[in-house]
Amino acid sequence: MTDKKLHILIVDDEPLARRRIKSLCDRMRDIDRITVASGGQEALDMMVEDPPEIVLLDIDMPDITGMDVAERCQYLENAPEIIFTTAHSRYAVAAFRFDATDYLLKPVKEDLLKEALGRVLQKRQRDMNHLQQPADHRLWVQDGNGAVQIRSADIGWISADRDYMRLCLPGHNYLVHESMGSLLKRLPDGMFMRVHRSTAVRRDFVRDIRRKGRRKFIVLGDDTELTIGPSHLKDVLAVFAD
Repeated sequence: MTDKKLHILIVDDEPLARRRIKSLCDRMRDIDRITVASGGQEALDMMVEDPPEIVLLDIDMPDITGMDVAERCQYLENAPEIIFTTAHSRYAVAAFRFDATDYLLKPVKEDLLKEALGRVLQKRQRDMNHLQQPADHRLWVQDGNGAVQIRSADIGWISADRDYMRLCLPGHNYLVHESMGSLLKRLPDGMFMRVHRSTAVRRDFVRDIRRKGRRKFIVLGDDTELTIGPSHLKDVLAVFAD
């Protein structure tokens, strides 16, 4: 277990449900802080200002559904782990498209919530143990003839393509069915960075940063130009400043 305890955000538009889930979380020794939101937009605003490690997320909410919140979470710089908490089982298949840690039906049972939080803690410990991964780190991907192994260091950039991520290598690209946030967690720490909500680049493949009118973009080693998103500009400039 990691020594760092968890900040949990509970998102539910029903006051009784929020109070019940909070009372369960109050009993968990690995939780350091609990915040609550009564709707999807409020939750997204809170995640930007004060990122939690875990979001306990209802699905049926009047302003923004939990599915929409989970999708937008993928574009956050510090994407949280998602545990859905809902009264309906029909969303389960769709929920795991967002790499959710778990899907708990209401009324949420204490033992199942404890198991879900335990999986998050184990995952965080694995991530900490693999922060420094070797330069020859590899990924298995699918091509037309089956599965092949590619070196992460050969990927020039990654772009979102609907429900897939496109891994762009010299002369070839591969699609993987995974969220951007989940994929970046599997890649060597510090090798890639987000330059746009739908684009990540290998840092040592960036050749230049340029401006053309109001557009700001990076130039890669193969002359590919990729737009820098406004919300990522500050971080990009900080990384590549002399």
